[in-house]
Amino acid sequence: METQNKLAEAKIPQELLQFSCLPDEIIIEILLRLPVKSILKFRCVSKSWLSLISTPYFINTQIKFCVKKSKNVNLRLVIVASVAGLMGKMCSVYSLDCENSSVNVDKIDYPLKPPFGSAKFLGSCNGLICLTPMSFKLMIWNPVTGKHKEFEDSFVQCAVNCYIRYGFGYDYVNDDYKVVKIFSFPRNEGRYENKVKVYSLKYDSWKMGEAFDSGYVNAQSGMCLNGYLHWEVSHCRDSGDGDGGGGSSEIMTLDLSTETYGIMALPNCGNGNTSWSLSVLNGCLVACCNYHSVRTDMWVMKEYGVESSWTKLVSNITAPSGRLGYVSPLSVSENGGEVLVRLGTNISLYNARNASHESLDIHSLGYCLQVQAITYIESLASPNVGDT
Repeated sequence: METQNKLAEAKIPQELLQFSCLPDEIIIEILLRLPVKSILKFRCVSKSWLSLISTPYFINTQIKFCVKKSKNVNLRLVIVASVAGLMGKMCSVYSLDCENSSVNVDKIDYPLKPPFGSAKFLGSCNGLICLTPMSFKLMIWNPVTGKHKEFEDSFVQCAVNCYIRYGFGYDYVNDDYKVVKIFSFPRNEGRYENKVKVYSLKYDSWKMGEAFDSGYVNAQSGMCLNGYLHWEVSHCRDSGDGDGGGGSSEIMTLDLSTETYGIMALPNCGNGNTSWSLSVLNGCLVACCNYHSVRTDMWVMKEYGVESSWTKLVSNITAPSGRLGYVSPLSVSENGGEVLVRLGTNISLYNARNASHESLDIHSLGYCLQVQAITYIESLASPNVGDT
């Protein structure tokens, strides 16, 4: 009965919902389980199909369905490889799908055509990716539908030694996507004064957020989960070069609805010179503890917000022989046996059972300067307010 009421409120055409003897709920459930690209093609079937797929109710339901589904299956990844060639520094954009121990790589369309400079990922949420496609511009992009929105970046009156951090996520309370930009100014004894600006997609505008003091915010971009952004923060840091090490670390959170800050503890990995990186995999917060660029342990918070639920998922992820640097996990199988990792400009599938790496041939032309990767779900989410 509740579902029927929602369908009525959404004004979904009855001629579509009654074309079959199947209950209305089953018809909607079938459509929700189709790939997004198939759903987009079905808009051409009839005006009724177009009307259904374009309703805010269907789009929001499809997003919720995909978010829930992503907790049980591997996500897709979008990869940007910056390559030096005859036309200067350019990017190639790929979509990568890991399923049943196989990896499929496809080159995908990008809103900006080459030649263009290297884009930087700032965050991913509900199938939308926030990135910097060029200087002084930001972009929110759905890599499945191809829809995108560009808008001006924001600034504050900056002195020297100002570090910039970003975050992108969804405010469930106010039904709004937000971009957070943190300007960190070093003070005394490893402390930083942080000024904050927040962009609202709904209102297409920036505003000043609540300022705060903290240790050094290591992560370039905050991880979004459950309506919160998460950054790893270190204290008693000797320098601000982003290499980690020294002092203690914790997770700083930002509630996107109230725009208030909080603190969460990282797993207890004992004493020693370590650094941390955060990610979100299978609907859970993941923390990776890096030991002197030698190995990485992967921890998962099984119950969000419960610090005692931190559980080690994979131990001793090592780099291939002769390679140095921190391993950045991108995706992990349900049992933790296989981990897709990034190491420098290389993407490989790490087998935890025998500590072996299978390198993926993604970017084969030119000399690759940089590789970035970010997870996303396939959804109908639009970066344009009111776009259906």
